[in-house]
Amino acid sequence: MKRYITKEGANRLREQANALLDEKRALANGSNSGDNEATAKIRRIDAAVLRIQQVLDSMIVAEPPADPGKVGFGAIVRIRDQQGEEEAYQIVGPDEAEPGQGRISSISPLAQALMNCRAGDTVRFKSPAGEQGLTILSVDY
Repeated sequence: MKRYITKEGANRLREQANALLDEKRALANGSNSGDNEATAKIRRIDAAVLRIQQVLDSMIVAEPPADPGKVGFGAIVRIRDQQGEEEAYQIVGPDEAEPGQGRISSISPLAQALMNCRAGDTVRFKSPAGEQGLTILSVDY
């Protein structure tokens, strides 16, 4: 199965890896060779960097779709619910989803309801609170 990531998500992971490598360099320069705590931390950093690299190697960075008016992977979708509340979500891969930051997984029910729709469309979405209508206000990439 292909796993996708947005360009921004891939960049965030690279930044995390670089920050960890900077921390490793600082630890290596500031510790003597007999410092077990520093050595253990360096090993944890190496493992974390390796995990990030494996994630990046297993992902495909998604390009914006041919039709930027349609909701697709990577889209930032502004919606309004039936109560008039507006929210914006970016549709991202499961590995980069952070709902509290407005990034929802492409396999989530909300993302699935929005996919292939356009600004002005109303979609039905079953949330934990029940079914509701959502109006798509804008689609950006």
